[in-house]
Amino acid sequence: LHLSFLLYTRVENSIDNDSFKAAARMIAFIPLLLLSLATSVMGVHPTCDELGFTGEQICSDCDVLAQYVKDEELVAECKACCAKDQVSVKYTKAELLVDQWRISALQQIKDFIDKRSSSYAPQLKVIYSSNAAPRLRLTGPSGTETIRIDNWRASAIAEFLDERLDRGGSSKGAVA
Repeated sequence: LHLSFLLYTRVENSIDNDSFKAAARMIAFIPLLLLSLATSVMGVHPTCDELGFTGEQICSDCDVLAQYVKDEELVAECKACCAKDQVSVKYTKAELLVDQWRISALQQIKDFIDKRSSSYAPQLKVIYSSNAAPRLRLTGPSGTETIRIDNWRASAIAEFLDERLDRGGSSKGAVA
């Protein structure tokens, strides 16, 4: 590529005739065209790292991305690079931590606490703490996991708890 650019530049600068300049452009363009054809025929695609995805995000994250970004190609790339959602870890206890003064600005989390959190008792406890970013802290035999939930919808919080919280004999599902 660099060689074809150098060739084009030298030929362009040394020729006065416009038809010769056009020919020089075509000659410089041919290697680029061949390289482009070769990569498309060989099926060379950008890697997930090149696209900006680490491969560590779970596929449901791509669904959340689709809610905020209306770029179908970006969402498709995300889904091609994501790890399938596998919830094998179950937790016995969950705490929803939130700042008592900021809760009114977090309407979806407030709705979850007011309307749905009681259906997850006694495994779920709501803890009001000063300057706490809204998050779920899950604890179980395999350790502790903490997840920020700043912009989560009430239904997403309920779904997440349904997947991750071992509720034993208690009834599953959130109250409407």
